[in-house]
Amino acid sequence: MKGVLTPIEMKAVDRNTEYNHIPTIVLMENAGSSIAGYIMNNFPDKKKISIYCGTGGNGGDGFVIARHLLNQGYKIHLFLLSKPENIKNKDSKTNWKSINLISKTDKNLKLSKITDSSQLKPDNSDIIIDAILGTGVNGRLREPISSAIDNINYSPAIVISVDVPSGLDPEDGVVYDKSVVAHTTLTLHKPKTGLKLADNKYVGNIEVLDIGIPLVSEEYTGVGDLLKLKTPSTSSHKGENGSVLIIGSNPDYIGAVIFAAEAAISRGVDLVFIVAPESSAKIIKQYNPEYIVKSIEGDVLNMDGYPIISELIDRVDSILIGSGAGLSSQTGELFNKIVTSTDKKIVIDADALKLVDKQNIIDSNTLVTPHIREFKEFFGCDLPDKRDDKIKLLEKLSKEYNTVILLKGVVDIVVSPDDYKLNSTGNQGMTVGGTGDLLAGLCVGISTRNTLYESAYISAFILGNAGDKLVEEYGFNYTSSDLLKII
Repeated sequence: MKGVLTPIEMKAVDRNTEYNHIPTIVLMENAGSSIAGYIMNNFPDKKKISIYCGTGGNGGDGFVIARHLLNQGYKIHLFLLSKPENIKNKDSKTNWKSINLISKTDKNLKLSKITDSSQLKPDNSDIIIDAILGTGVNGRLREPISSAIDNINYSPAIVISVDVPSGLDPEDGVVYDKSVVAHTTLTLHKPKTGLKLADNKYVGNIEVLDIGIPLVSEEYTGVGDLLKLKTPSTSSHKGENGSVLIIGSNPDYIGAVIFAAEAAISRGVDLVFIVAPESSAKIIKQYNPEYIVKSIEGDVLNMDGYPIISELIDRVDSILIGSGAGLSSQTGELFNKIVTSTDKKIVIDADALKLVDKQNIIDSNTLVTPHIREFKEFFGCDLPDKRDDKIKLLEKLSKEYNTVILLKGVVDIVVSPDDYKLNSTGNQGMTVGGTGDLLAGLCVGISTRNTLYESAYISAFILGNAGDKLVEEYGFNYTSSDLLKII
């Protein structure tokens, strides 16, 4: 597992934790409690504390911190830098209602709602807690947040930031306008990439606090990983939302290409190009007018089609080879030529795993999608029995061959040279023909806007989740066409 997370990876882990039946409000409670505990342990004599809160989850952490410190006799001045009705995060809303009620009865809590920068006065607290912004910023900060950051930085107090200093981009560490200058940053669960990239003068000492996120939320796929899917821009034009090239099919396996193409289209790609033997192409063209189908003369894919394919490769983002292609040596020659002649993303599936030489993928941008038998044949080695040993072997091979590996099984194992992910969605009904083609199509479609690694584990989750939904309605008697409707 990675030691540092991007902001979107952290959001995915939070959502996956909820998917794993731990409510996000529990994580907020744990965060606030952990930060309050840090302050009590490290600053037992500094009892006068200001907490500056925004309207998101970061502010919600601040409300919880205030509640816990009040119970230990601290004097708290809490600043909400907005109107309460602007609090959108549901957990923050709940904790705001709580701290607002407490302010009416606890003389040690002063609550100020700041809507104008003129309401801010010099702060002479012992400690200031910055719980204003947790998300990325890419321009000038609005008031009263901008003035609040000045107020914090001008104060002689010890400054502690929650997760990241407000104003610093948590992804790349850039300060576009201004940032809180923290003595200490208490980051939650794991450090964010921006903290590692930022100028140390902004982040100060970085401490990582556990907030009760279980390993399963990061190690296994979940609905949170869908947050990583890129959505089309409102100003996008045709082709900007992804284009794929699928090369496969022979007269006996025409459906494989169609399943893959339909799965790719389900991901919102703008253009799907298909290259198939002439005898298959005629039928594929009739299935969906959205396909742009090019044919190669004869019944098998061969080098005669390479000029057409080479031209199309320049027009697409990602390529899928293998679906229903057959095992002709002529097809193998074509596939190996494709793999060694482009740096475009390539998903190698089905028959292509039997035809492509593994040495040819080392300098290419590839994802291989074998089941256990295909794995043994492609890599020429057996898999260990224990899952941890499987992961170690796959990580070794991923680094050695510079490829992403999606090993299909009861629990899918997805590895890149840098990380791994497990997927436990799906069931035995998915042994029906065509499911592998759907998975490959999802992978190539998602990879047009995501990395091959992300596309692999997100695709495995989507397909398996669809299968699990179908079991609830049909038992194990469903088809790949049923899966396609769900995905």
